[in-house]
Amino acid sequence: MNDVNELPNSGYERRFERRKLMWKADTRSPLDFFCRLAAQICEAPLAFLFSTSDGGVSLLSSHGAEGSDLAGYVNFSISVFDAAEGSTMVVTDLKEDLSFHRNPQIEPPLGLRFFASCVFSNDMEEARCFICVLDNFPKTLTAYQLQSLNSLGGPVLEFLRLDKRVGELESNEKRLVNTLKVYQEGQRINKLGVWELDIATGKTIWTEEVYAIHEVPVGFDHNQSNGVDFYHPEDRETIREAVMSCIEHQRPFDVSCRLITATGREKWVRATGKRINGTLLGAFQDITDIKRQEWKFKGIFDSSLSFIGFLNLEGVLLEANETALREAGIRREDVVGKFFWDCYWWQISVAAREELKHNFKRACKGEEVTYEVSVWTRNETPVTILFSLKPVRDEFGNVIYIIPEGRPIQEIVATRNRYRALIESTLAGTFEWDVSSGSIVVNDQYAYLLGYEPRELDSFSVRDWEDFTDRVHKKRVKALLISCFKKERAYFQLEVPARQKSGHFIWVNVRGKVIEWSEDGRALKMYGTLQDISDRKEREEEARYQQNILHALYELSPIGISLVDYYTGEFVDVNRKLLEPTGYTKEEFLRLTNAEITPVAYEQLEQQAVQDMKLRGYYGPYEKEHIRKDGSRYPVRLQGVVIKDLKRRKLIWSFTEDISSKKETESQLSVALANLRAVLDAGTQVSIIATDLDGVITHFNTGAEEMLGYSGQEMIGKNTPSLIHLEEDIFSEAAKIQEEFGEIVSGFDVLVYRARKGMAYTREWNYLRADGTPFPVLLSVTAIRQGGYTTGFLGIAVDISRLKEAERKVSELHELTKQQNDRLRNFAFIVSHNLRSHSGGISGLVDLLKTANPDYFENEVVSMIELGANNLRQTIQDLTEVIKVNLDNEARVNLAIRPLIQRNVESLSAMIRKENIRVENLVPERLKIRAIPAYMESITLNFITNAIKYKATDRDSYLRIDATEDGGQVIMSFEDNGMGIDLEKHGKVLFGLYKTFHRHQDSRGVGLFIAKNQIETMGGHIEVSSEVGFGTTFKVYLPVESA
Repeated sequence: MNDVNELPNSGYERRFERRKLMWKADTRSPLDFFCRLAAQICEAPLAFLFSTSDGGVSLLSSHGAEGSDLAGYVNFSISVFDAAEGSTMVVTDLKEDLSFHRNPQIEPPLGLRFFASCVFSNDMEEARCFICVLDNFPKTLTAYQLQSLNSLGGPVLEFLRLDKRVGELESNEKRLVNTLKVYQEGQRINKLGVWELDIATGKTIWTEEVYAIHEVPVGFDHNQSNGVDFYHPEDRETIREAVMSCIEHQRPFDVSCRLITATGREKWVRATGKRINGTLLGAFQDITDIKRQEWKFKGIFDSSLSFIGFLNLEGVLLEANETALREAGIRREDVVGKFFWDCYWWQISVAAREELKHNFKRACKGEEVTYEVSVWTRNETPVTILFSLKPVRDEFGNVIYIIPEGRPIQEIVATRNRYRALIESTLAGTFEWDVSSGSIVVNDQYAYLLGYEPRELDSFSVRDWEDFTDRVHKKRVKALLISCFKKERAYFQLEVPARQKSGHFIWVNVRGKVIEWSEDGRALKMYGTLQDISDRKEREEEARYQQNILHALYELSPIGISLVDYYTGEFVDVNRKLLEPTGYTKEEFLRLTNAEITPVAYEQLEQQAVQDMKLRGYYGPYEKEHIRKDGSRYPVRLQGVVIKDLKRRKLIWSFTEDISSKKETESQLSVALANLRAVLDAGTQVSIIATDLDGVITHFNTGAEEMLGYSGQEMIGKNTPSLIHLEEDIFSEAAKIQEEFGEIVSGFDVLVYRARKGMAYTREWNYLRADGTPFPVLLSVTAIRQGGYTTGFLGIAVDISRLKEAERKVSELHELTKQQNDRLRNFAFIVSHNLRSHSGGISGLVDLLKTANPDYFENEVVSMIELGANNLRQTIQDLTEVIKVNLDNEARVNLAIRPLIQRNVESLSAMIRKENIRVENLVPERLKIRAIPAYMESITLNFITNAIKYKATDRDSYLRIDATEDGGQVIMSFEDNGMGIDLEKHGKVLFGLYKTFHRHQDSRGVGLFIAKNQIETMGGHIEVSSEVGFGTTFKVYLPVESA
């Protein structure tokens, strides 16, 4: 059979191409035999065998046609086959058969006269083919010929079936070989082998990869027993039990354990197995790398500072890292396998759990959720975390897990809250300027900064704003605003003087930024701040002043100062003090280098100083010697720091102190210290005990020996001060420390806890003598520091037994005094009551006598009796008030001063108008004192009525009442321009009882006495300044209100 490569030319050939005719190029001799046999049966020269399928018709074999004729015959045969309705067709003479003439689609090749075809198919129609026989001469087939032609179908179909089966087998074999290659390569890549165990014989079969994992050659003699021997000794029983359970109970196993290879290497392997009848089949995989990755992941997972876990889509916690468990003080089994919201962390509140459930649903839908929430850590301690729920997706984008992660942000939250509080409490004023209308809205602080009440700036405009600064700065502000409006700068900032309502100028920092623009680029709104920087300006001025002082100090410093070139060691500048001991002039000294004035013996110290400057940027302090001009030496102490000047030149500021006299002093001090130690040891009234950091006693002076009955030899290096303290005292102090600082300490640490923190602490303790008797001491414990580090502790104690006895006696005396005072109070009340009763009786009799016999009172003696009775009644009333002042002690309260003053002024308004005196209440609204209300009413009333009674008659009179706060107390002043008091004459008795200094019908000499006693009772005092003819000022000092 030949291939047809020519392009189709005739109608047959074109139809042949359209029908997708396919035939095979290879020649199959059995099929060719069937074609020849069909031609012989029909006694015709041409025969063709075709197969049919959904894809078209395939030419299987041909006989008698070659070259270009083949295409025409084949195409015609197919066309006839398509048009035929039966399985067998015979056309004796194509030229005479009218059906071909009526069908233009079927056009026989030129000269063709005879055509016969048979269709063959099996019952299932798995295969279908047809055979065609052609001849250029007409002929008729006999019944035998037709029967013989049809009988060819069975052999042809069977051959085609077998041929197809062979093709399938070949294809399957090829696929199987490829699969085997892939399987073997997969085993090699994944380090996975397969094994088989014959249960009856114990013999095993390994694949090549199993040999490779065991690191033995292929062909190694192995069986069930020596196969188990390869496992790590600690894992052999595990694998043995798994294999036996699989054999005896048909339980599949999957075990990860350690293997010792033939070369001695340890590997992690995964062994799986399953029983199938009498055979155990399994897989064997080297998972050492997987284990390492697992350990690495586990290490990262557990070492993370964040709380991390894994959740399934039902919300069950599958895993949690060590940080999450450790911070909560829980175990893995307490939470793994539970719903996440039922775990310990979320039991802080129902709200937290509900919020978690809601956000978990969002995460399951693919949304990453992050929010702040408080959860429980150890001991139900709440902590704020930044919590997130992150979905994990598979390769198709489906959410399969949720990763919860929490990072503690308690410090961030605290910082944010502090920042918010700082912003809210800022003293900066703010403004919002509507540029188009010119109106400006300011906050209250803005108004206060400029000395206004907020309501005064309700209709504030840009014109008003311009009036707040001077002409020079106004131009600068306008220039900056224009620059902002032109978008030449993002914002403006300027420091300018601002005029307050009072006319006083303060320095302010003005900042502004355009926050809204029109579509055509015009500025619409500007927002800004106004901050009082007067204090900073003063500090800057002070800094300039200090700079001048610093320059003066440089020249006048008692310590030598020099500026040295870092690289050359040449002196750039030196002060006068540095030159004094050298003998050089400044010009001579500046021509020297540091090396020229330093002896060679100090070269190593100099190199160390250079190294220190490289590493730390400074050196010293250290001591060395300098060489004078005359060659002599003197000791100095140096230290310095590396700087850069404005030209970025690296320089050293060195401070050099001539310590000649200091060295002499040190020598004297050493002697003094020795003498001091002798004095300490000789002291017998004070116990001095020193310890190291662990509490072991290092010093035990004579006073301690005599006070406690122990010798220094018994205590030093052997005991701690805990030996001489009562256990209950130590327990009591430990409880106080726990309550105050939240820390648990015991033993010696209790005695030195505060000293370790650098706190001075003195309290009473009970010491135990060697004989077991306790006695009270006043003990002070301090840290011994050397070189900036604590090296031990020093306890100094004084025996206060006598003091305690004296305290007891004083307490008893105080109680006795209190009882005597109570009795005295009762006596005073009784005497006052009785005298008042008798005085009232006398006055009543005098009044009756006067009513009955008024003419008696024309007698001078009787009038004097009336006056005496009235004086007696007034005296008793005064004494009663004095007793109340000295004996009463009402509760003190926080008292607003201004309303108190105003109340008294209003109650005396009639008297004030009558006497034509101006009373001014200048006390600030918010000022309060800690005082007794009744006393303050009395004091205020007394000073106001005094100012009215003793006003001047030759000028307009006034009384100014003011108050200020100073150093925790309030100073009230009562200033008048009245008659005044001669303090040189009356100053010492000014506040005495019944002392009067002016002739006035109401003067009794009691008011100032009572006022002074009331002020002092409230913890205050009174001062007075006065000049006769000009007026008097009383100043009352009282405690400010308490929180």
